[in-house]
Amino acid sequence: MDEELARLYSRWRAADETDRDDEADAAFRALSEVLLPERAVPLEFTARTTDAIANAMAIDARRASVSRKALVWGGGTAGIIAAYFGAAPALSVLSTALVAALDLMIRAIVWVSTGPNLNVWSALNGLGRASAAFIADPKVTVIMFTIQATAIAAFVALRRLLGSDREFLE
Repeated sequence: MDEELARLYSRWRAADETDRDDEADAAFRALSEVLLPERAVPLEFTARTTDAIANAMAIDARRASVSRKALVWGGGTAGIIAAYFGAAPALSVLSTALVAALDLMIRAIVWVSTGPNLNVWSALNGLGRASAAFIADPKVTVIMFTIQATAIAAFVALRRLLGSDREFLE
């Protein structure tokens, strides 16, 4: 037996060293068959293994079915609850958007029908009207008179200060 192993080993090594891959593979296969004889698997072991695999697959299938049912029912319930509580805000947002869109359309129609008034005088006219509405308030008028009186007093004081400096320099 040892002589047979030595012969197979030397045949494999010689074929492998000379790069004859097909012969080296065949020699290695023959050496492996002598060293590791093929053992037959007992039928009882095979039967027990396939039964265990079948049972595990059946348990996994039942578990997946239960999980799928729970997920579908839970997702459906969550969707119904979300639709119930989200309907009012969604309708509010939709109605606000609809009113804003209608308002924009009406403003656009009025603007197009009256013609765009985009000259400098119309801008100044708008500023003048806004200023007149602001100034027409009595409180604003009193405040404006107070500011003007303070500005005049500051101007007079500054004039006197600058005037005295000129006299000093001369």
